[in-house]
Amino acid sequence: MKNNKKNETDFIEELGTLAFASRLRRLSERLLRDVSLTYRAENLNFEARWFPVFYLLWRQSPLAVTAIAQRLHLTHPAVNQVAGAMTKAGLLISARDSRDDRRRLLSLSATGKSLARKLQPIWQDIQEATAELVNASGIDLLGAIAQVEKSLDKVNMCERVSTRCKERQLAAVEIVDYQPRFRKSFARLNLEWIERYFTVEPIDKRILEDPEGQIIANGGSVLFARLDRKIVGTVALIRHDSTTFELTKMAVTEKARSLQVGKRLALAAIEHAKARKARKILLFTNPKLIAANALYRQLGFKPLSVSRAEIPFRRPSIAMELSLERNTKQRQHRSQK
Repeated sequence: MKNNKKNETDFIEELGTLAFASRLRRLSERLLRDVSLTYRAENLNFEARWFPVFYLLWRQSPLAVTAIAQRLHLTHPAVNQVAGAMTKAGLLISARDSRDDRRRLLSLSATGKSLARKLQPIWQDIQEATAELVNASGIDLLGAIAQVEKSLDKVNMCERVSTRCKERQLAAVEIVDYQPRFRKSFARLNLEWIERYFTVEPIDKRILEDPEGQIIANGGSVLFARLDRKIVGTVALIRHDSTTFELTKMAVTEKARSLQVGKRLALAAIEHAKARKARKILLFTNPKLIAANALYRQLGFKPLSVSRAEIPFRRPSIAMELSLERNTKQRQHRSQK
């Protein structure tokens, strides 16, 4: 049967940046395997994966596992695993730290030091062969790798992916204005969270039963979030005067609470208030609503000191305020720089 291996496409290469880590690992494993074969060809009992820990201890001993991990930017378990294998091979010895009995100090054994002397000329050959390989690429490959590592030190991959995921989720949420057919959704969504955390109060009932008369007729707005053609969240803006709105009755159904719906609603409400020349937005929240309060702070809301008589609810509440004037001035100042 004819061997078609030469015609097979490299799937990992085909995936490009999606498989970047997998490709680096494959390259690393390939190089480590080839170097280990070099050691065996020279009848040296040494594994390529031991090199960083072994070389560091050859240059500086004794060292604790934690110190080795910090110097090499490896995890504590990874260092322990390599150290265990080298100890089993008779290359390492360990001793208790006289200053801290809990710490174990590692150093090369007599066998390890003897092996290090034999390995030196092989390391020189490996260094020259690797330099030849890297230089053949025509780019500063080591510099590029260092830059990638520095970038990850600033923002790790998990955070980078999470940011994009949130942006994608945010863009997927559609904001729609109030329509009479959404009246039941407005009540249902709010009752769902109010009854979960608190007791429904008379002011809640008045607003939920008559959003047109209590909010819209007085110059306010009720907005809804739609996801996959389903209404999954809502928020209201109650007009206090010509320059002040209150953000209230924001609710997101349980299944959509990790999909950036609340943030999308809050941002839409803020834009609505700005479009109506508002100077500030008030809101009343509760200390137990940790995720909501974190969102409000992220959007620029600050704690506001008010008297108990100014709080419209019986349930414990804290007041917050977003100054739209300050935000506008800050943007203008940044644009003038």
